[in-house]
Amino acid sequence: MTRAADPHRSRLVLRIIALERAVRGLLLLAAGVYLLFHLNSDFGRLAERVIHAIELDPKRPLLHRIVAYLHHLHASQLRIAATFALGYGLLELVEGTGLWLDQLWAEYLTVIATSLLIPFELYELVRHPSVWKAGGIIVNVAIVIYLIHLLRQRLRREPRPGT
Repeated sequence: MTRAADPHRSRLVLRIIALERAVRGLLLLAAGVYLLFHLNSDFGRLAERVIHAIELDPKRPLLHRIVAYLHHLHASQLRIAATFALGYGLLELVEGTGLWLDQLWAEYLTVIATSLLIPFELYELVRHPSVWKAGGIIVNVAIVIYLIHLLRQRLRREPRPGT
């Protein structure tokens, strides 16, 4: 395995990115496992309880639409969502572990995987704008730009074959 051998400051930033990926990966894995073991649950009823617990008005149009949607989820839809959550969570954990261990392949994997998802995130932001989605896109774009910068610096430092 090839170590990236980045300067200390770069490794610190990579460790922060690694922690972010690992936490997100663990949360996605937990969500996927939860969904798999609760395929027949009424998530609309669960959402209603949460809305009441945090003292929101369940009759607000947005909350009402969310609850109505969750009431009508089928086990097959939950199974698909769980599978995606497990797969994406595993990818995030692999990225995080590789970045933490200072592996060059992890930097490439993170750039590729994150870049591929940005168009979907933008589409979702346009369809249903929110501050959280915009913040997530900003973080992911910043990570991609930073990692590309590191990779380009490394290419300039390393001698080219045949020279």
